[in-house]
Amino acid sequence: MRQKKKKRAVSVSSTFQYTVMFLPMLAAYLIFSTYPVFEGVFYSFTNWDGLNSEFDFVGLQNYKTFIHDFVVLTPLRNTFVYAFWVTIIQNICALALALALNQKFKTKNLLRTFIFIPVVLSSLIVGYLWSYLFTEPIAMLGGRLGIEAMKYNLLGNKATALGAGIFVSVWKSVGHTMVIYLAGLQNIDKEVKEAALVDGAKGFKHFRYITFPLIAPSLTINIVLVMEGAFKQFDLIFGLTGGGPGNSSELLSLTIYRESFEYYRAGYGATMGVVLALIIIVLSLVELGVLRKREDKLG
Repeated sequence: MRQKKKKRAVSVSSTFQYTVMFLPMLAAYLIFSTYPVFEGVFYSFTNWDGLNSEFDFVGLQNYKTFIHDFVVLTPLRNTFVYAFWVTIIQNICALALALALNQKFKTKNLLRTFIFIPVVLSSLIVGYLWSYLFTEPIAMLGGRLGIEAMKYNLLGNKATALGAGIFVSVWKSVGHTMVIYLAGLQNIDKEVKEAALVDGAKGFKHFRYITFPLIAPSLTINIVLVMEGAFKQFDLIFGLTGGGPGNSSELLSLTIYRESFEYYRAGYGATMGVVLALIIIVLSLVELGVLRKREDKLG
């Protein structure tokens, strides 16, 4: 009986300790993450200017304005184009790098570190840095090499500004995606690899029928994470082009910023934020559904 009581006392004490440790994190999450979401939804139904405490409820007026706002069409289109190409290119490059750096050679850890370094850099700083590189060194190098496409600042051309943003975004984040693919590759059972080699599955056949199906969970994670990050991208493009020239590289996140903090229409900006969040949620659920089905078929 005494032992049972001691066990119960220890169990209650442990539960209390875990609860005490968990509550501050829960409180921080609710205050800094959950509450702003609900507050944003609330303000999307108002005409709040972002400065004064006074505002009026306007119902669905902001959402009606958004539907008929032709100015938003370009940033919305840019966001979809940007997210699509970043997701495709970043995953292809990351998988190729992961396959190359999963081989046995002396400098692989150094190369992994070198590729991962841009991930930890500030996106805003990266944007400003590449803005300078496109303006001066790259243009000068293009002029000396006689490469027409590099002679002029790509960020100053409406046809190439968004493409340059896609390139910089992939350069910065490809290391993070690569690490997830590396983890998936290293979890493949060696016996499976050896059995496939014995059966004659080498080179591309080995990748197609053995490696690629077995890293399906890593592909699912990366596709969803990269897509979500691309749709929410703000600071890198803000530092790189500021949405210009014109609004040729402006993403919806930059439009939300301008509506809220430059035009003082925070209520309308909150509406755009809600719409963007709904787009991300819907696309994420669709991608997860499709990719999970693929995993089940391969499994």
